[in-house]
Amino acid sequence: ALPQIPPRNVAWFKKGKWVHMAKIAFEKYFIRKMKKGTSEPLYEKYILKMMGIEKLPGKSK
Repeated sequence: ALPQIPPRNVAWFKKGKWVHMAKIAFEKYFIRKMKKGTSEPLYEKYILKMMGIEKLPGKSK
């Protein structure tokens, strides 16, 4: 049988100034998102929808 979960001991990384800048930009974006308490900003929702990614429907109580 083929494993369904890929091995965890495999990592990949890139080198270059663009990687460093991308990491800093993502960290600032993520920290700001957590401080504001917005789990899904409007622009993120539409970009993900354009990519064909949607949230699963929640359970109603």
